[in-house]
Amino acid sequence: MKAKKIACALIGLSTLFALPAFAESYPSKPVKIVVGAAPGGPNDMVARMLGERLSRNMGNSFVVENRGGGGGVIAATHVARSEPDGYTLLMGAVSTHGITPSLYKNLEYDAVRDFTPISQVVTYPLVMVVNSEVPAKNLNEFIDYARRNGSKIMRASSGNGSSMHLAGDMFNSAAGTELYHVPYKGSAPAVLALLAKDVHVNFESIPLALPHVQSGKLRALGVTSANRIPSMPDVPAIAESLPGYEINGWFGLLAPAGTPRPIIDRLHAEVVKALKEPELKKAFEAQIMATVGSSPSEFRDFIDHELSKYANVVKKSGAAVE
Repeated sequence: MKAKKIACALIGLSTLFALPAFAESYPSKPVKIVVGAAPGGPNDMVARMLGERLSRNMGNSFVVENRGGGGGVIAATHVARSEPDGYTLLMGAVSTHGITPSLYKNLEYDAVRDFTPISQVVTYPLVMVVNSEVPAKNLNEFIDYARRNGSKIMRASSGNGSSMHLAGDMFNSAAGTELYHVPYKGSAPAVLALLAKDVHVNFESIPLALPHVQSGKLRALGVTSANRIPSMPDVPAIAESLPGYEINGWFGLLAPAGTPRPIIDRLHAEVVKALKEPELKKAFEAQIMATVGSSPSEFRDFIDHELSKYANVVKKSGAAVE
């Protein structure tokens, strides 16, 4: 019995010393960053921009894998069930780790239990845009127009449970409107539907919407941040007409639960290093995104706060997905 205990202790010590060495050799093959949206949207863009830096700095490829649908549910479920070896990561979002857990009755993953946070990457506001055929020229005119037309007014989103989805539900609740929700598999197809006039309105990431606003194909009515933003100073905050209205998107890197801590620490250090690079920081700022680079524990606390906040928002707005 004594010999067995000594053997177990030796095995434990060898594992303890092996993990740091394992982390130093990581990654020894390509790493997948799974994105819960179609190519071309903000989630995809952030994953590719960060992945490019991680590939260069860590000596192996970080490749984006798009698994769109369900506001990120399909992607998050896939990563939650993946081997916790550091080679399958999730570019999580306010949808997967804030909103969706309160919207779906039978979600196939647990936002806290099934993941190990690495770092929040960016945060950003949305902009409310309408197509050129909508007669309203400002937010108050749109509210009057929407109240008169009820559920005939259709709003796109990047998917059920996305920040775009909940932004519209919150708007309905605050403005007394009945905008009808039409989910798409990502922001890019949602914007295309708005441009094609298949829908009337969308709450979208600013970089995706701004070129079409500047061309006159879309009209910006308000931003979802608490205050106006420097890149669109003439566009009011929705809160100016609907006090208390605020919702911001964010993205962050997560691994399956059980991923060795040295790998999590290595990834965190590399993400923070990349986000401090002036070139990448400037590139995100050009997309109206603020970099974060939080620690795993800080990101965990942030997710807990988001889950609690949006559970209350979802309850108040009456939003639900069967």
